[in-house]
This record gives sequence, C-alpha cells and structure tokens, in this order.
Amino acid sequence: MSSVNPIQIPSRLPLLLTHEGVLLPGSTMRTSVDSARNLQLVRSRLLKGTSLQSTILGVIPNTPDPPSDAQDLPPLHRIGTAALAVQVVGSNWPKPHYTLLITGLCRFQIVQVLKEKPYPVAEVEQLDRLEEFPSASDSREGLGELSEQFYKYAVQLVEMLDMSVPAVAKLRRLLDSLPREALPDILTSIIRTSNKEKLQILDAVSLEERFKMTIPLLVRQIEGLKLLQKTRKHKQDDDKRVVAIRPVRRITHIPGTLEDEDEKEDNDDIVMLEKKIQTSSMPEQAHRVCVKEIRRLKKMPQSMPEYALTRNYLELMVELPWNKSTTDRLDIRAARILLDNDHYAMEKLKKRVLEYLAVRQLRHNLKGPILCFVGPPGVGKTSVGRSVAKTLGREFHRIALGGVCDQSDIRGHRRTYVGSMPGRIINGLKTVGVNNPVFLLDEVDKLGKSLQGDPAAALLEVLDPEQNHNFTDHYLNVAFDLSQVLFIATANTTATIPPALLDRMEIIQVPGYTQEEKIEIAHRHLIPKQLEQHGLTPQQIQIPQITTLDIITRYTREAGVRSLDRRLGAICRAVAVKVAEGQHKEAKLDHSDMTEGEGCREHILEDAKPESVDDTTDLALPPEMPILIDFHALKDILGPPMYDMEWAAGAF
Repeated sequence: MSSVNPIQIPSRLPLLLTHEGVLLPGSTMRTSVDSARNLQLVRSRLLKGTSLQSTILGVIPNTPDPPSDAQDLPPLHRIGTAALAVQVVGSNWPKPHYTLLITGLCRFQIVQVLKEKPYPVAEVEQLDRLEEFPSASDSREGLGELSEQFYKYAVQLVEMLDMSVPAVAKLRRLLDSLPREALPDILTSIIRTSNKEKLQILDAVSLEERFKMTIPLLVRQIEGLKLLQKTRKHKQDDDKRVVAIRPVRRITHIPGTLEDEDEKEDNDDIVMLEKKIQTSSMPEQAHRVCVKEIRRLKKMPQSMPEYALTRNYLELMVELPWNKSTTDRLDIRAARILLDNDHYAMEKLKKRVLEYLAVRQLRHNLKGPILCFVGPPGVGKTSVGRSVAKTLGREFHRIALGGVCDQSDIRGHRRTYVGSMPGRIINGLKTVGVNNPVFLLDEVDKLGKSLQGDPAAALLEVLDPEQNHNFTDHYLNVAFDLSQVLFIATANTTATIPPALLDRMEIIQVPGYTQEEKIEIAHRHLIPKQLEQHGLTPQQIQIPQITTLDIITRYTREAGVRSLDRRLGAICRAVAVKVAEGQHKEAKLDHSDMTEGEGCREHILEDAKPESVDDTTDLALPPEMPILIDFHALKDILGPPMYDMEWAAGAF
C-alpha cells in the first residue's frame, strides 16, 4: 500500500470553538460564527490571509466560545479536527456573524495552548492523515476481517437506498474510490447519528476502534430501514432516503435548522402532497408541472431556499379549486323576495340580477357578466354585491382595489423573486375554495399607476369573458379558468376608469336615496341593526318616523345613509347610558340629562318651525315605558343646528 500527496498540517493552529455539530475528517460542515474570539479569528486569518496555510483551522467540538473575549477560555476538548475553510459568507442580520463552509482534513491533539487573545492558538500534534490511494485494490491490502465486515455492511446499506437520489449515488461512488481508512468518518457524518456518537468516533484515534464503533451504527440503520420497508411499503422510495441518509453538507448552528424528527415529518408531508397531486382534478398541463416539481423537491436538501418555495407552490396548486363549484340557486321568486328583504328601492339593479338568474336558468353554461355598480358613497353598492352572492347561493369574496398601483397584486409575482406570491385573484379562489364565487372588485375607479405597472391594464384579461377562461397568474405560470366567476365592480365615478376597462363592464347606475326611501331604510334596517349592536330592545327606545325625517333633513346631507347610520348610533349610545344607569326608571327625565351623545352639526333644516326649548315638558318614564326620542331630545343628543331656518329654506 503506497500513498501520494499526504496532508501535513502546521504545528500551530488557530482554534475555532464550536458547541453544536461535530466535524469529522473527510466530511463537510457549515457553521455560524458569532462570538468575539471566533469573529476575530475569521477577520484576522481567513479574510486577511493570503496563503493556503492561513485557511487551515483547528475545529474544537463540544466547546462553547465565551461571548466576550474578556472571559477565560473554557476547558478545551482534547481531540479536534484540522479543517480547510472553503467559503466565508458575512451578514449583519440579526447580528454580525459569518457562515463558514469547512472540510475536515485529519485529527489532531492539543499539546499546549500558546495564546488565548485575540483568538486561541495552540501547538498541535497530527494524529492521522487522509491519503489518496492510486487504486481500490491497494486500499484493501492488509486489511483484516474487521474491515471486510465494515465494508459488507456499508455496501448492504447503500444497496437498500434509492440510487436515483444524488446523495446516495455519491455515497456509492465513495465506497468504491476512497480508502477504507476514511470510510468510518465519512459514513458516520452522513448517516443518522447523534452528536454524542460522532464525538466518540472523533475521539477514537485507532482505526480498529473506529471500525468497531461504526459497525453497530450501520447495523442500526439497516435494521431500521428493513422495519420501515415492512410497515410502510407505499412510501418506501421516499422514506428510506430520509431514514438512512443525510446530505453530506449539513448545515449546523443556524437558527431554524430542522432536527431528525422534523425531517421525518416533513417527508411524510411530501408523500401526502404527492398523493394529493395524483388524485387532484387539475388540468393535464397543471398536473404535468406539479409532477415535475415534486420530483425536483424530492432531490432537494431541505436546507436549500428553493425547497420551501417549491413546496409552497405545490401546496397552492393542490389547494386551488380547479373543478370544484357550488350549485346556483335559480329560483326567481325566492331571489326576488331575498333582494327585497335585504335592500329597499334599487329597482334597476334588482331587475338586472333577476334577468341574469332567468338566463342562467335557461342556459347553464352562461359566461358570467361583468357588472359595475356606479354611485355615490353609502348607497349600498358593496352590500348589494354580498346580497347577489347570497341570492345565487355562491361564495363571496371582496377585493379592495383602492390605492393598488402594482400589477403584481393582480397577476402575482414570478417565482424567480424572493418572497413571491400569487395575485389577489388566485388568493381569493384559494380562500373561497370554489371556482364560481362572486368577486367584488371594490373601488375600481381608484386604481393607481406606478413604475411597477398598471393594475388596470392587468384587469383587462380578468374582466374579459373572451379571455378569462385562460387566465395565467405569474406565480402559477399555468392557465386557470375564471369564466365561471361572477365579477362585480364598484365605483363612485366612471371618469377615472380607463376606457378599455370601462368597455368590458356593464355599467349600472345606483342613484342616491330620496327622503322617503331613507326613512324606510332607517326603520327596516338601520335602527334594528343599531339596537342590536348597542344591546337595546324596541321596548327601551322608540324613534318615530318624524324624528327620523328630522335627522335626515337637519343632521345629514348625503346621497347614501352612512351619516344617518352614525347619527342613529349616537342616539342609541345616549339611551344606552340611561338604561345602564337605571335613570329611565325615574319619574321624570330632564333634557340636561341627555347631553352626553356625540356633538354633531346639522346641514339642512326642515321648513317647519322648531319648537322653543322653553315650551318643552318633562317626559314621564315609568319602568314599562320606552324612552321616546322627540325633536328636543334629538337636539340635546346630536347638538344645536348649524344653519338658521332662513338659510335652510333657501337651500330647498
């Protein structure tokens, strides 16, 4: 047996102290350096050194480095590994540190620590060398029965593994090419072993002792793999790689590194993910892409950044509702009753919804129309969209577009970018879980434009019935059918909507309400809602229609009913205070007691003459009588009028 190019390390080595992970000769490890002495070692030796000798370090395992260089060194482990620094990567987040990629060369023993600051340097004695042999036959000469037994178990283990995995194929080549003296260290570093067992192998200076300690580890892996094959045959090809093999370059001492149990659970998730892909009803093109990605995922180490990206992509693909739909309710009479109960007036809008239901009943493959409700704020455009979904029996999802100025919000980000994600359309489909929901594109007239693109232009494909059956999100990169989605857009004006986008939508004007309509809406919907929100009952408060008319004409000036709703809420809160204090059970209620509501200013006065405050009478409130909100109580709760009667009469 002859050797060439023996490795000779310097007699003095700087020491890198680690407390997680054990580097064995012939293996590779990635470790993080963030303590004071280790940082000084990297900066002085690795970053400023110019020779090959300056990149050789002494790695001392199981020895934590003190956080401050003012503290004394802890007791050092007797045996260490001389290592070659292959790569140094620096970072300042979350704190300054370096990540080193180091390769083990040989064992050494510390003879004497020469200095401790700014980093420890010791005189060392080399204990063994990794030598390159000209042929495999030379490496087997003179090796006894122990070596043959070790080699037999190593070959048996490798033959039980999946040779399509790159790490397994590499291990098979190592068995044939490397000398057997190097195999115990290499196999111990890549099979499933604990740091304690690796430390025992490192301390075994004798080659015979290393063989004796490694053989039981190989036998344990073989027995575990046999048991797994018997109990989980349907996952054999995937699990045997995870049970018996690890990537040669293992990342250690990095926050977030998965332990053995986490890796096993993660592999189980991948198997389940593959089953979902096989049983999914996705189109053929999407299925081919998923099969290709799952094959790549199996071959990736979990430490690769692309591993998480690919897995998230596959999970999204199987969660999308490719062919899952809800059944439409096409009962015209029931739909009419439901719309009338939920919304007062809006006859034109209700008529258009009923027309859609009628045509849908006659033709089941009707493409969804693109409706756009245009009207002032507070007239119920958004709530009408929710009622349309309720009428049809579909899922409802609202997408707020106000202020959106990036087309990627609509079409998604390409997966080449860090932190990429699908657009709001695909995310909405994932949320509702069906492919025929009602999507409400709220405030479509307030879309912006920036250097990241024009989201209004991205909506052209989404809202075109002739194109949206083949919508391609940048993140998915496969087509998704949006033709069954009912898109409803809302806007306050059509002046700011691009003409190309406006041409794709059917505009339905939603005018403001008249006073009579506001009174009906208040007593049908707003007052019951405010009573429920404030814990009141109709037996505790009464608001006559004349009082509602007074609120509408004197305290609000709007096309919708939002301000009216707020004023009714202020009244309910003032009454709730009286009810909570029990004052409504007293014999009389003075007007000064009702000044605790919100101060609000009125806009328009009715041309009727207001009564003088001096003419008011005290309200008798027995326990069984509700609090009656009349004109004077309204004035005390909502505040004094802002305009005089003459100005208000001219406003009419």
